[in-house]
Amino acid sequence: MLMNKILKIALVVTLCNLTACGKGGEKAASSQIAAKVNGVEITTHQIDSVMKGAQNVTAENVAEFRKKALDKLIDQQLVIDKASKESLDRTPDVILEIEAAKKEILARAYLKKMLANSSEINDSEFKKYYDEHTELFSKRRIYNLQDISTQSSPQTLALLKEDVAAQKSMMDIAESLKAKGIKYSSGSFTRPAEQLPLDILPKMQVLKDGDMFVWQSGDIAHAIKLTSVEESPVGLVEATPMIKNYFINTRGKQIVEDKIKKFRQEAKIEYLGAFASLQNASQSEGNQVKPVADDKAEAAPPITEEQKKSNKDSTIEAGVAGLK
Repeated sequence: MLMNKILKIALVVTLCNLTACGKGGEKAASSQIAAKVNGVEITTHQIDSVMKGAQNVTAENVAEFRKKALDKLIDQQLVIDKASKESLDRTPDVILEIEAAKKEILARAYLKKMLANSSEINDSEFKKYYDEHTELFSKRRIYNLQDISTQSSPQTLALLKEDVAAQKSMMDIAESLKAKGIKYSSGSFTRPAEQLPLDILPKMQVLKDGDMFVWQSGDIAHAIKLTSVEESPVGLVEATPMIKNYFINTRGKQIVEDKIKKFRQEAKIEYLGAFASLQNASQSEGNQVKPVADDKAEAAPPITEEQKKSNKDSTIEAGVAGLK
C-alpha cells in the first residue's frame, strides 16, 4: 500500500514536471526555493500546494506541518530520480497513466472554475446564510470541552442523565460507569463551532462555563462538560468565500450533472466496436443530438482565492465546506 502511494505521488509529480510546472524551464527565485534534491529545486509554492490538504493546522504547528510537507516532496523527488534512471516515464503503461492524470486534472479544473462562476450560486444567498447561522459566524465561539462517551443503551443513558442532573464531576461520572462494568472513553478537546455537529450548536450557544449535558450521536452516548469558551466572531467579508465553498460542495454535484448532460446533448458521440450496440440507447436518452456549436460563450475568468494564513481562517473554511 505504501509503495503504491509513493508511486502514485511520484507519477503526479512527474506529470507536473513534464507539463511545465516550472514553465519554460525558468528557475524559481532563490527566495522561493526550499530545497534541492540532486540539483532539482523544490519550491515554497509546492509546499503551499501540499499544505492545502493538511488538516488541523494551527499557528503553533504550521512550521512543523510545512517541514513535513517539504520532507514529503523530498521523498517524492528521490523516487522520481530512481524512476527516471530506469526510464519508467517512457514505458507505455506510465505514459497512459500520465495522459489519464492530465485529463482528470484538466477536467477537474474546468468543473471547479465552472462551479465558482455558476449563476446558481450567487452573492444574494451568502448574506442570508450568514444571518441565519450566527452560531457559525457573527456569534462564533471556540469551545473547550470534556467528554465521556459510551455505548448507548437505556441503562447508560439513564445513568448519564442522572449523574449530569446531579452535577457530578466528570471523574465521578466515569467512576459510576466503571462501578457498573460499563466501558467508556474520555478526553478533553477544543473545537470551534463549525467543527461541531449542527444539531448541538443551538444548545452550545447558551452554555456557560461548567455547564454539562447529555448528547446521543448514533449508538454512542456522551456526557459533555463545557470547561471554557472563547468568543471568536467572523465578519461577512471574511465568511463569504467560505460560505461560497459550502454552496459549491452541497449543490455542486447537481450542477455538474446538469452541465454534463448539456455537454452530451451538444456533442456528437459515436459508440464503436464492441460498444456500437449502445448507440441506439444513447440516442434515445438524448445523449447524441448534434455537433458542438461553433460559437461558444466566452468563459468567465477564473476566481483566485487568497490563501488563508491564520488558523481561524483555515479551520472555518474546512469546517463550513464539510457541513452536510
